[in-house]
Amino acid sequence: MDEVQTIESAVLSFYRGDSEQQKETHKWLQQVQNSPQAWSFCWDLMQLNKSSEVQFFGSITLNSKLRNDWAELPKESHHELKQKLLETIVVFGNGPKIVLNRLCISLGLFIVHMLQHPTVIEEVTSMFLNEQLGNLTRVTQIEILMAVLEGIPEEVKTVRTAIPRAMVCEELNRNAEFVMQTVVTYLKEKLSRNTIEPQDMNGMINAAKCTGSWVLHGNVRLDERETMIQTLLQAIHYCYWKEPKDDGCLMPEENELAETALKSLASIISSYATQNPKYSVTIIHLMKMFLDVLVPILDAEYKECNDNENLALMMYGLFIATLEGFASAIFDGIATESEEVASVYTRTVDMLIKCTDKPGTYPVDEMCSTYALEFWYMLQEEVLSMDTGEHRNRCHDAIRPVYAHVVKVLVRKSQLPTDSSMHKWNDDDLEAFRCYRQDIGDTLLSCHDVLGNMMLDVLSEALDESIMYLSYEQHQPTTDSWTLLEATIHAFCSIAQKVELMEHPQIVKLLKVLNEIPYEKYHDKLLGMALETVGAYSEWFGENPKYLPSAITLLVKGLSSTKASQATLGLKDLTSECHKEVVPYALPLLDACRTVLQDGQMKNPEMIRLMYTVGNILSVISYENIIIYLDAMVSPCFEELGIYVQNNDISEQAKARVVLRLEMISKLFSSLNINKTPPGGDGTDDKDGQKLGLPVRTSPAEPRPVQPILLILQKTMGLLKSLCTLWIHDETVIDTLCKALQQALTTLMDDMKPLLNEMCCLVLSIVNTNCVVSAADIAGNIILMFYNDQECRPLIVQLFTAIMDYNFSQMQANLDKLSRIADLIETFYAFNARISKKIPICYSEVQIDCMQLVDYATKCMMLPEMPPMKKSVAFLTTFIKESPKHPIMGNVVLAQGENILRSTFLCIGGLTLRAQVEVFAEIFLALNSRYPTEFVQWMKLLEIPNFPTAFVSAGEKEQFMRKVIKERVNKRLVQEHVRKFAAVCRNIVEYDGK
Repeated sequence: MDEVQTIESAVLSFYRGDSEQQKETHKWLQQVQNSPQAWSFCWDLMQLNKSSEVQFFGSITLNSKLRNDWAELPKESHHELKQKLLETIVVFGNGPKIVLNRLCISLGLFIVHMLQHPTVIEEVTSMFLNEQLGNLTRVTQIEILMAVLEGIPEEVKTVRTAIPRAMVCEELNRNAEFVMQTVVTYLKEKLSRNTIEPQDMNGMINAAKCTGSWVLHGNVRLDERETMIQTLLQAIHYCYWKEPKDDGCLMPEENELAETALKSLASIISSYATQNPKYSVTIIHLMKMFLDVLVPILDAEYKECNDNENLALMMYGLFIATLEGFASAIFDGIATESEEVASVYTRTVDMLIKCTDKPGTYPVDEMCSTYALEFWYMLQEEVLSMDTGEHRNRCHDAIRPVYAHVVKVLVRKSQLPTDSSMHKWNDDDLEAFRCYRQDIGDTLLSCHDVLGNMMLDVLSEALDESIMYLSYEQHQPTTDSWTLLEATIHAFCSIAQKVELMEHPQIVKLLKVLNEIPYEKYHDKLLGMALETVGAYSEWFGENPKYLPSAITLLVKGLSSTKASQATLGLKDLTSECHKEVVPYALPLLDACRTVLQDGQMKNPEMIRLMYTVGNILSVISYENIIIYLDAMVSPCFEELGIYVQNNDISEQAKARVVLRLEMISKLFSSLNINKTPPGGDGTDDKDGQKLGLPVRTSPAEPRPVQPILLILQKTMGLLKSLCTLWIHDETVIDTLCKALQQALTTLMDDMKPLLNEMCCLVLSIVNTNCVVSAADIAGNIILMFYNDQECRPLIVQLFTAIMDYNFSQMQANLDKLSRIADLIETFYAFNARISKKIPICYSEVQIDCMQLVDYATKCMMLPEMPPMKKSVAFLTTFIKESPKHPIMGNVVLAQGENILRSTFLCIGGLTLRAQVEVFAEIFLALNSRYPTEFVQWMKLLEIPNFPTAFVSAGEKEQFMRKVIKERVNKRLVQEHVRKFAAVCRNIVEYDGK
């Protein structure tokens, strides 16, 4: 008794103590719960004189013991346990609910353990149906029975039982029809009355849940479920129509019963979806039943802000689930001689058109319309995937008018929220609408697949309607009339990738409209959408360049607006796609860019992005003009950097400006390249060169013009070195500087050679002081690019040695905490993997400690962080593969091979996440391929007892060794062996041993 009091005090302390006390108490209570004595004291805790917290702890303790520790209970105690369970259920039959629910679960668990007795479910069911549980009312006994039956299939998934799993499933299948018949008989009996008593609702809800949980058992055909489906539909019909509701909202119990019935119907349909072909006739019949019962309810709820929105959502969800599982059967109605199938298809389409066009704005006024979007994708996929022929053509012709209508609906539904309605929106609503609008855009692409060029006609009509609406409201320019026009433009934007690159009159009309809209009168979102749309049609402008002026005019206008982001994105796309075509407009466009950059009104991301456009344009103008505009547009960046260097200004404000200027320079370096091959030509003939204003060599002997980026670097390298010195300890600035230099190297390639010495010195100073990831990246690129150039060899060797020494020193300093430098390790071994693959000879020619390099890699691949682990494995794999050709590398592998495998086994055994262990198959294959004899010897590491873990037996290790040694090529098979072995090592699944 003292023990019970101690537990009771601990439970109360847990619920009423502070967080630290709760933590300790919870740990102690778990230990108590797991003890064998819990079988006894749990009943003492479930006494009516105890607090509800203590009673609940007693009930969950019983749950836990039944689920996990059934083996502790002697067989002769089973009958006593059953009696105690039933007696306690009687005690708590009228509450508290939280305890009664747990007791119902416990009785379900008891039944699962006793399933070897063929009549256990029937006996318990009979006991409740015949009111043999003390003084509980029949209503309460039925409610409890349904709760117990409903939980049995779920408990089977988690319970530890002595009965073999196959026998449990067999018994569930054998009992399923008895349970279903019991449940359906009960529901039908209640629904046959004119009025259901309120006290019966909980029993009916539990019964409806029961149908959904048992449907996977019984091996019954779908057509044999018709009575159950009819009964569930009848329950939904009753709940909705039983009486007029003053406020239109169902009572909570009615709503729960209807929703539970819908969930069960969805479960029934989904459980048969894999047997699609067998039930084409049945599903048409069931779909007709759904339409007959549910569509009238949906029609009644076809309004904004209705109180039964969740019920409507679930109904649409049931229809979509049925279509997903049985699409082909229902879509046969597109073109068929069967009136029944055609009627089901037509009614389904009509219902989902209404769903798409649900009144109100998603998600603040309605939540349903998003459900139908999946249907429009399914329908077009079904039709367009048909074999070509007359039937496909007839189906295609039949759905075109439907999709034309849907397009106009989607345009209306995608209208943005207006300022006057924003009081109804919160951040979550706005994000949901953003996703919804993206889904509409994707659905419009499906519509285009069906309609083809007819899509442009439909959108052109919508454009006319939106302009007419705008014109009608022009006397009130501050109204919300712009949203329909913006939504129409959004639709044009959404399908840009599908539009053929020819001169469509509808696109021409769109461009004319976009340039004529008085944007200053309306919300700036209208301009933003127009700018985004022009950018989306960049490829189209490349094939129709005579319309470029209107596009450029609009985008330039956008640069000085609140929507500069969309304008800079549009210009970036336009100058990238229309590289050659933009030449006639290049200088005015550069002037416009220079003006907005000098104004200083742009946000930093827009200024950075605009420099990419500047680089694109500079790449196609004459060399003389390049120099002029570089001086005008790029010099200010370096002048500002020079001021900070001169003043030794390292304030936070200065840092922000330095990073901005370096990012602008980096973006320019990524796009400014006079050696670009223009689209549509090879960039070498004189005619194209003259047309583009490119520097053209008139003879092979004439030197190629110096790349502008090289000119910039030659003039500013001293400034960049000073900047580096000033900010050497600030990773953000140094990283940004390195990325700018990386962009320059990527663009210049071999043209960087005149500046290679200075570039290497700068990178070396960074590596030796603050080796940020991007510094290692650029160093790796320089080494790969220039290692074989004998003139550059001494410099490259110095850089390579510095990279290796710095990283070795960092790993040595952090040997016990390598995770601290995970990013550096990832970059370092990615760099060495490239070296191993491209120029492995350098490991022999440069004085590098390869033994240390490989030793650190074996340590790094055991890190918990995935990126450095994977890069280390990739390096080791490549190093091993290349090593036989290079004696120094080969000697390292021979010396380290056993160590590499030891680390690999430890990773597979538990150090690495099981989902990632397949990567180690690469090491096995590399070693087995290049060093087969030694590999067999090294694999004998597995003969060490309890290695890599105690869970794997000697026999299982022997089988694994045999399988892996056998495979030298088949990566997939080795990955499978590794995955299974990892599971055995972790005691997760039984190794199949095959």
